Formats: sequence, C-alpha cells, structure tokens
Amino acid sequence: MSEYPHATADTADLRPQLNALLGEGVVSAVLFSTDGLALAATDGLGRDEAERSCAAFAGVASLQDTFADCCRTTPDDLLMRYQIMDFTRYTVLLLAAGRNSGLGVAVEGDSISQNVQLALSKSLKLIKALGPFLAARDRQAPARA
Repeated sequence: MSEYPHATADTADLRPQLNALLGEGVVSAVLFSTDGLALAATDGLGRDEAERSCAAFAGVASLQDTFADCCRTTPDDLLMRYQIMDFTRYTVLLLAAGRNSGLGVAVEGDSISQNVQLALSKSLKLIKALGPFLAARDRQAPARA
C-alpha cells in the first residue's frame, strides 16, 4: 500500500495547473523531483528543455545541504522555501513544492518587477492549493543481482 492515498506529481498530469501560471511575465514553469526528474512543464517547453531545467533546479535546490555548515546547523533545520535568481532581464524562481519536489518559474523582468512579485504570489498560492498532490514518491533503488 502506498503512503499516499491520492495522486501525486509523479502519477498525475499537472500541466494544466502549471499553465495557469503563464502570462503576466511568466514564460515557463516546471515541476521537478528533488533528484532532478521532470514531473510536469508548461506548454511550449520542449521535453529536452524541461529535463535540463529540472536537473539544474534540483542541483540548485540541493545547495541547502551545503549551506547547513555555514549556518552552523543541520540540513534538516535548513529547509528551503524559495530562492530568487535575478538575471537582469529575467528572474528565475525556485520554490519548494511538496515532499521530494520543487517548482521552477521563469519570469520576464528583474527581481523587483511587478511581474516577479505577481509570479511569486501565484506560485505560492498554487503550492498551497495543491499541497500534498505536488509530492513525488520516493524512488526505489534497483535491486542488485
């Protein structure tokens, strides 16, 4: 029996929910597992692009373990909520979405633009609304022969 009594991001198509983020400066969004797998992407983002983006987002999200030493704490006490990466003309948002998953959102504008503030607000509302459905199940390591 699964620990989840409902569909999760790795078993359901969440593309329509991500597509709801598009517009008002949001150019794309991806939902990824913490081990870098693409779980869902907005329309218009190709499979290869989505997979590369998800791998990169998962890599950045994993930095929380590295920063635990600097903060003089354990990784369990340093849980990321979101990061904002400002690339001048575009801003990339990285948000913790659910257990073993994250949400990456690309937005036109710098980090203090209204587009970014709106995208962050919409993304946080999406995460709150979908809650446990954004989780990704733990993957089993293959049995060794």
